[in-house]
Amino acid sequence: MKKKRLIFIALFLSIIAALAVYNYVFNAKHRDIAKEEAAVAMSAAEISNLFKTDESTATTNYLDQVVQLTGRITSIEDGQIVLDDGAQISFINPIDVSKYSQGKTLEIKGRCVGYDELLELVKIDQSTLIKN
Repeated sequence: MKKKRLIFIALFLSIIAALAVYNYVFNAKHRDIAKEEAAVAMSAAEISNLFKTDESTATTNYLDQVVQLTGRITSIEDGQIVLDDGAQISFINPIDVSKYSQGKTLEIKGRCVGYDELLELVKIDQSTLIKN
């Protein structure tokens, strides 16, 4: 009888612990990149060169950080903009890309999510326009 009771209590406490972990993980507040201060401000060409020359150091310094980038639009496709042939920008809210043309200078703020070695592009997501 005592053994069954201990097993029941252990099972009950395990379920409570699992529910607490689930609640903590799935109800955590998400980051609001638009409201965060940028950790660093630089040109899109600069951050691209940093990743090209020393990817591991650049990844350590900039991965999952809010960055503010300035650059010339070199390509526009599928709601994404490439600045200075070095940073691919995805916006948190869809933008009307027809308002922008190649050669125009933009300033954005977003989260650095890594470097694509194949395309040689720094990936920035959850971006917002600062100046256009």
